[in-house]
Amino acid sequence: MNDVDYRSLAEQYGTPLYVYQGDKIESRYRLLRSCLPETFEVFYSVKCNPLLGVCQLFRELGSGIEVASLGELRMALQAGFKPGDIIFTSPGKSMEELEAAIDCGIYSINVESVEEARRINAIAMRRNALAKISVRINPNFNFSGAGMKMTGVPTQFGIDQSEMAEAMDEILSLPYVSLIGIHVFSGTQMLNADLIVRNLAEVMKLAVELSEAHDLALQFLDLGGGFGVPYFQREQELDTDKLRLGLSELWEQYGEKLRGVRIGVESGRFLLAESGVFLTKVLYVKDCKGAKYVVCDGGSNQHASSAFLGRYVRNNFPMRLHGKDGEETEEANVVGSLCTPTDVIGQKVRLAKAEAGDLLVVEKSGAYGLTHSPVLFLSHALPAEIMIYRDEVHVLRERGKAEDCLHGQRSLLTGRSVRDEYVYSI
Repeated sequence: MNDVDYRSLAEQYGTPLYVYQGDKIESRYRLLRSCLPETFEVFYSVKCNPLLGVCQLFRELGSGIEVASLGELRMALQAGFKPGDIIFTSPGKSMEELEAAIDCGIYSINVESVEEARRINAIAMRRNALAKISVRINPNFNFSGAGMKMTGVPTQFGIDQSEMAEAMDEILSLPYVSLIGIHVFSGTQMLNADLIVRNLAEVMKLAVELSEAHDLALQFLDLGGGFGVPYFQREQELDTDKLRLGLSELWEQYGEKLRGVRIGVESGRFLLAESGVFLTKVLYVKDCKGAKYVVCDGGSNQHASSAFLGRYVRNNFPMRLHGKDGEETEEANVVGSLCTPTDVIGQKVRLAKAEAGDLLVVEKSGAYGLTHSPVLFLSHALPAEIMIYRDEVHVLRERGKAEDCLHGQRSLLTGRSVRDEYVYSI
């Protein structure tokens, strides 16, 4: 993305600013599809980046979609996804969310407990409907090499494999629930292709064994996702050639047993991370007790992942000063404008000598960026989010305003909504 004129974009749309490349998203989607057996499907994980325009692009590419809240469900429908291409995964779905999912007739609600299946059955009974569900399992194995494991350990996700026999018997007895599938999500930030294939082999084996043991006509197998991207130098890129070969051999082994089963993988970070950058302007440069600080107009409230507030990245995002490639570097801490010492989006990074007015580019920021961040802290306006796609610039989210922090609030003195009163503007 070094050939993009970030300076002109920053001047036109202001900073901080998120910039995504739609062509890169498209190429990453096609790369992942090329790694999968032909009949497999990709479900875009909305939580990664819930912009309407991003969701619309994946719909155009032929992806399904995985949602985890009522808001994300509405986003998926607004983006034009058909209910039959939507799955709903979350360890704590509310009654309102379950009702909406059933009323929409989505393809699968991935349930995390027997109690959730009972609630779905009760809702469907009141509607005289049949709700389609898949059961999420927390298996005894995890060979994924995931940066954050979600199976094989104590977790809020899924039903323990040791409890599956009893759970399956009860779920299959629920009259208003149709158990169509099995779901396993091993973890996130998986970069070892061999371990991914080994893990998925165990998932397929488990799915076949359970369906045979309980006489289940398996219709859907959600293999989860977690395909990773390297964020810092010592991490290795996921070997997609090895992944492609391993999955092909795996499918030769299980293809006949899973004939006719809809098989999906979920992906967000792999598809989005490398497509986006976070741009922030240098306001000041200062020295303090032997350390250099580059103070910017954007920080952890708008890019929490870069500040290590998320658990999946434990080192600096790659970052640079626009237009200063090749210049001699020095060690600096990159910070935002928040009144907290945790507002550090780059710790002891090597940068060219920074000056006020420089533009800092934080790479690999397309996934888990703005909406993953505590954007209400200190009431800064939201940055704009734009996409460059097929040589055109599309504004996907307009730049916010300072008064947006009052949205939804009511006056203590009058009881009226702030929107109905005069809002002071500067």
